[in-house]
Amino acid sequence: MTLYHGTSKSVWKQIQNEGILWGIRIIPGFNPSRCTYLATDKEEAEQYGSIIIEVDFDKQRDTPNNYVDGCWQVRVYCPIPLSRLKLVS
Repeated sequence: MTLYHGTSKSVWKQIQNEGILWGIRIIPGFNPSRCTYLATDKEEAEQYGSIIIEVDFDKQRDTPNNYVDGCWQVRVYCPIPLSRLKLVS
């Protein structure tokens, strides 16, 4: 299935340099953790940045995750390689 990730130009460059899509979640008072937020539609992803990435997502392969049928957003707790990403805009 195709999911989407919205980001900025500077973070897109970091993703390319690291070779993976694997965000950093920062919650005040806690240590940063690695996870990536993905949206089920492009329009939702556009709310999070001008750079939109299509992600080849498989709920069985990309584990652990919090995938739920019908939810607008997924958190993925593993790196996603560049080979499964496509820059949309």
